[in-house]
Amino acid sequence: MKRMLCLLLAGLMLLAAAACTEGQIPHAETPAEPKGNEPIEVTAEPEPVEEHPTEEPVELQPIENPPIQPDEPIDGPIELTDPIPPVYEPTGEVPAVGGYGDFSNLLSAALLSGKENRNLSPISVYLALAMVAEGAKGDTQTELLKLLGCGSIEELRGVCAGMLETFSIDEERSTLDIHNSLWMADRIGGQQVSFHPEYLNTLADSYRSEANVVEFGTQSASKQIADWINRHTRGKINVSPNALNFDPSTLAVLINTIYLKDGWSESFDESSTETGTFYGYDGEKDVDYMRRFDRNSSVRFGDGWVAYRVYLNRVGYMTFVLPDEGVSLEKLLGSPDAIDKLLHQGVDKKYDVSIKIPKFKFRDKMELTSVLSALGLSLSFTPAADFSGMSDTPCCIDSVIQESYIGVDENGVEAAAYTMISMRATSFNPVQLERLDFHLTRPFFYAIESFDGTVLFIGTVTNPGAGE
Repeated sequence: MKRMLCLLLAGLMLLAAAACTEGQIPHAETPAEPKGNEPIEVTAEPEPVEEHPTEEPVELQPIENPPIQPDEPIDGPIELTDPIPPVYEPTGEVPAVGGYGDFSNLLSAALLSGKENRNLSPISVYLALAMVAEGAKGDTQTELLKLLGCGSIEELRGVCAGMLETFSIDEERSTLDIHNSLWMADRIGGQQVSFHPEYLNTLADSYRSEANVVEFGTQSASKQIADWINRHTRGKINVSPNALNFDPSTLAVLINTIYLKDGWSESFDESSTETGTFYGYDGEKDVDYMRRFDRNSSVRFGDGWVAYRVYLNRVGYMTFVLPDEGVSLEKLLGSPDAIDKLLHQGVDKKYDVSIKIPKFKFRDKMELTSVLSALGLSLSFTPAADFSGMSDTPCCIDSVIQESYIGVDENGVEAAAYTMISMRATSFNPVQLERLDFHLTRPFFYAIESFDGTVLFIGTVTNPGAGE
């Protein structure tokens, strides 16, 4: 009986095995291990995903004027009228070192309206203010550092020292020359004044500044300062001593000068210069246009403007920004961000470019006191200012002026500027002496002596009108 049960169970197992073999689905082969960094292939069908086409760069339509062939005369400008989208793309260029870039944009936006000829040297203002900041303390120094874009006086000092080192070029065809000076009173209202040696040493070491003692309020002081400015701007700015009327309460004057002269990397042929019409805000005017043809050159487009760089031999380049037709220059300016976009942003495209630039030169003079006050120097122009790092005599900034020159012709560009900051004593107690009237209303004696006391002329006067 037991034997029969075993046989029956074995038969059932054989039948079940046969049924499983007939309906079996073959196993998929196990994929091989990926070798190295090869990706694992996914065999399953992915779910459909909506594809976004890659954004292609905007295709520029052909310009209306065909490119000028080498043997063709340059008889007019190529009008760059292609539709450019209002998209700004950073070029990756750094405008300046430290906080100077922001300061330059801020000051330029405040002073350039686009309504008239203007010429500004932001770096000259920056260096002059930095020398003032070296003598400031407390909140006065804090507001100066904030405007100049530096977190500490040591950082500002390093930025300025770097500028003076970098921007010093003295070659046969290229010059970039920067000078600083401090002019000091030794007496105000009969009282002796002095300047801290640490301050004088810092200006000499980090700012390459010379120091001079003068008597403000005299023609001699005005002439010395005027001569210094004229000499270091290479005669491009001719300051008259009569224009420098310093108040006797002036404690110090700090001056920066900058002079630049450089030729174009590719010169303009004077024989190609022609007279043409310039359409200004005040009407049409005939001017001399320099002309040149550049092949395969970058032209930069922005929203309402086009920019082109003309390179110099050594100093760098000159950027020219042309508003689109119907767009005023005033509309493109007005903010630090707008200035930065015009100089450093936009979309670059390659063209063969016909250049036509008017020759120009002019002088400019700006009083910067109110502008700098509006930009954050709320203490520096008031008696509450603290410039105790400069002198123990209380003082504040009295005035800030800049005068400049720029000239552009076939040979290159020449520019010069000076920035002068006058410091006024705000509190001093002149010694009050007993008054004495010395009136020569009766016969008197006189002598004319040399510096060593030698009598050159001597005499008496009893009748002043006798020889008339």
